[in-house]
Amino acid sequence: MSGRPATAALSSPQGARVLLNGREAVMLGANNYLGLASHPAVVEAVVEATRRYGLGSCINPCFVHTPVHAALERELAAFLGVEDALLFASCSAANAGVLSTLAGRGDLVFSDRHNHASIIDGCRLSRAEARVYPYLGVESLEASLAAHEGGGGRLVITDGVFSMEGALAPLAELLSIANTNGAMLVVDDSHGLGVVGPRGRGAMAAAGLAPSAVVTTGTFSKALGGAPGGFVAGPTEIVARLRAESRAFIFTTGMSVPDAAGALAALRQLVQHPEHVERLWENTRTFRALLRERGVPVHDAASPITPLHVGDAGRAKALHAHLLELGVYVPAMVYPVVSHGQARLRAQPSAALSMDDVAFAANAIAQAFEEIPA
Repeated sequence: MSGRPATAALSSPQGARVLLNGREAVMLGANNYLGLASHPAVVEAVVEATRRYGLGSCINPCFVHTPVHAALERELAAFLGVEDALLFASCSAANAGVLSTLAGRGDLVFSDRHNHASIIDGCRLSRAEARVYPYLGVESLEASLAAHEGGGGRLVITDGVFSMEGALAPLAELLSIANTNGAMLVVDDSHGLGVVGPRGRGAMAAAGLAPSAVVTTGTFSKALGGAPGGFVAGPTEIVARLRAESRAFIFTTGMSVPDAAGALAALRQLVQHPEHVERLWENTRTFRALLRERGVPVHDAASPITPLHVGDAGRAKALHAHLLELGVYVPAMVYPVVSHGQARLRAQPSAALSMDDVAFAANAIAQAFEEIPA
């Protein structure tokens, strides 16, 4: 027998309804927040870029770039309100690049306990001393920073939106603490860009803060079209240093031209059509309200991520399988993605859903919870 883990076979474009294992299902598990993965403008941009440039440049990005890559960096920086941006092959690579370039032996990195795995790996690569503070634990972070004496740099890093709970990081408090203690604040806004804040400008904007006050990392693989690719955005001197020194940028192939073209088209959709964000939140509010009406406990997370806490991993998997039979895809999050005893379904409404899709999904979830009780 093969050791391949059981995964669903996707045989359709990503959208409101998809074909999984040959059956149609309402998609409530993709990071396609704005429904742009199969948007005609995005698809056409990818096709045109492929015709013009081919699949890849076959040269590392430290040597060449195309006008498409340059436009994406320029327009992303303008959208975020920062001086510059640099593209990476993924946000995982961007996090590794930031941490291993801006921190090293003798430095301290302070990381939230619930940060993404790529941040944890980046801390290890940096060879700095990593100090983990409790989830959203601003008081603990403040005490730890204040207690540190001696030389070396200080860097605080956090998810902007935490992917398992959908919560926003307390960025105003974190920025104040970092500034007071001479530390740099880095925010991974992968689940925030295009999703939270005015016109989808991200977690810093949602907190009423200027994005230029921090270094931001993020991805295009979620709200901005779904293609592989990540970035670092911030002050010119930081971006220039990463461009010159980051091993995660220099020693690897970067974003392909078609991927960059798709991300650029998705970014322009976001800038020119804020109704994508409005539709996302309308669907999210309606989905949560319908779940409550059917007796399914749900809280209003600050992002569309809607965790349905189960606890037992076996029940979470059973609920996921039953929902797929009912025509709804909601992934089960179990160990090691979450801690033992913290299993859940993670529902993610998107702007692609119609109100009929939202109602169908909410009713199916309520039915599944009734038929597979705790």
